[in-house]
Amino acid sequence: MRYLYILKKNFSKNSLDIGLGFSAGVMLVASFLSLIVPGIEGAKQIYPRIWALPIVLIGLVIGYFFIILVHEFLPHEHLHKETDMKHKKKLSRVSLIVLAITLHNLPEGLAVGVGFGTGDGGNGLALAIAIALQNMPEGLVVALGLVSEGASKNRAFAMALLSGLVEPIAAIFGFLLSNLTHYSLPIALGFAGGTMLFVICQEMLPELFREGHEKHSTLGVIVGVITMLTIDFYF
Repeated sequence: MRYLYILKKNFSKNSLDIGLGFSAGVMLVASFLSLIVPGIEGAKQIYPRIWALPIVLIGLVIGYFFIILVHEFLPHEHLHKETDMKHKKKLSRVSLIVLAITLHNLPEGLAVGVGFGTGDGGNGLALAIAIALQNMPEGLVVALGLVSEGASKNRAFAMALLSGLVEPIAAIFGFLLSNLTHYSLPIALGFAGGTMLFVICQEMLPELFREGHEKHSTLGVIVGVITMLTIDFYF
């Protein structure tokens, strides 16, 4: 999916904003409909009803702080906004960008694994389709950004592709996490939802609205929301 950048040399800023907005919209809806809400419903079947919401929220907060720790200790740099952390390692900006997108992909793979761990094949499939769809514009932006930083097209393609390989690894971890015990599943769903929400708020939204192109970015978000709602409804 990340090879699409080679099909066209120039992409307008508007089309890239729509693509990133689409990714954000898909992930936002998936966080709630495929992770947090099913986690609450599952918790109702396992724990006393009064504890169902707090149990999932605990998992969400743990996931949020977990990804913050990873975010703080892994040196990385964004494509457009200024670096939001100080790193002492002497890595090239291209390498730091690749590390950033790898970090970004970690919660996505985790969410898919947890989704299948629920035992609901439809929910897991909907998540997998959603993540695959939002990876296309996201991978395109990454590859173009690497080219703009001086990487060759072949190198940009390879780096964008390799950065996505963290997703199946994280998916395995998420699946195993959700299957440790029957009681851990709602917490695992909240955990995955928390990591996804962090990525949306910390990584995607600032990129979307950094230059005042709200109309196109918002259009992309709306299309992403509609797409994910449709996928969730029919799967």
